[in-house]
Amino acid sequence: MLRELKMMRAAVALLVALAVFATPAWSATKEAASDVVVTVNGTAITRQDFDREMMTAQQYFAAMGHENIQGDKLEQVKRAVLNKLISSTLLLQASKKGGIKVDRAKVEAEAKGFRGRFSSDKEYQAAISKLHISEAGLREKISEGMAIQAFIQRDFTDKAKVTEKEIKEYYDNNSAAFHKPEQVKASHILISVKPDADAATKKAAREKLERIRKQILAGGDFAAFAKNNSDCPSKTQGGDLGYFSRGQMVKPFEQAAFSMMPGDISDIVETQFGYHIIKVVDKKPATTISFADAHDRIAEHLKQVKAQEDVSAYLKKLRKEAKIVPDTPAE
Repeated sequence: MLRELKMMRAAVALLVALAVFATPAWSATKEAASDVVVTVNGTAITRQDFDREMMTAQQYFAAMGHENIQGDKLEQVKRAVLNKLISSTLLLQASKKGGIKVDRAKVEAEAKGFRGRFSSDKEYQAAISKLHISEAGLREKISEGMAIQAFIQRDFTDKAKVTEKEIKEYYDNNSAAFHKPEQVKASHILISVKPDADAATKKAAREKLERIRKQILAGGDFAAFAKNNSDCPSKTQGGDLGYFSRGQMVKPFEQAAFSMMPGDISDIVETQFGYHIIKVVDKKPATTISFADAHDRIAEHLKQVKAQEDVSAYLKKLRKEAKIVPDTPAE
């Protein structure tokens, strides 16, 4: 509860994954006219395609804290969704013309990975049912997405050229990105108390934590006490919060953790969440990634940027030449 929550849960992850692979593959002749939103060189983008993509977008915005998108913003999202579907369709058509083949074993592995994001088969089946897609349909979407990715990699990313001068300039102009701040790895035990709790409630919580602290200092297992007593979700990991840098925790917690040495157990720390005791496990000093170490990652990043620019220009060309019915303005 102290760290930034991971917004994308398993169901949203599947929705986003499907969004990446959103590539309609049905001929316009197979769909009733009322079900077709737009055709792209004869390939239909159906109402079901569009609704599925809108669900993806809505889930994404909800995960980011924007649940009720309305008015002009909703219309913008609708236009963006339709244009994304058109672009995906054009790229899939181009990949087929370019002779791209997809390894079915990789498709199966990807599908298995999606299934693994869910805690049970029931949860997984409910998610794909909500999306109105079968397991066979999911695999087809994955295959189409892989075809597009392979096409972009072969015809754009692999052909993108980056000079040593560009790599060095990027490193020099983005120095903050290569600086790793000091980090602390810590565990904690939280006894939760609301800020507006009465004095008696606060006293009871503090006394409980003081008793726990004394037992730990006497040789008790910190992780076991965290698992059995902490009110933080981290209790399932024995209170482990992993590594964090300054600015990621509330101020009193941060100040205590960064002032300690590995192995130290803190006094009781009060925050807006209640009372904590902190155990510092490890500390990492601030470091700067050298140009040599960053070189290959920068080169790959710049290639990706150039490839994206080239793909955008290519899509404009494809769209200009395409027969799109009804005519749909690009963004």
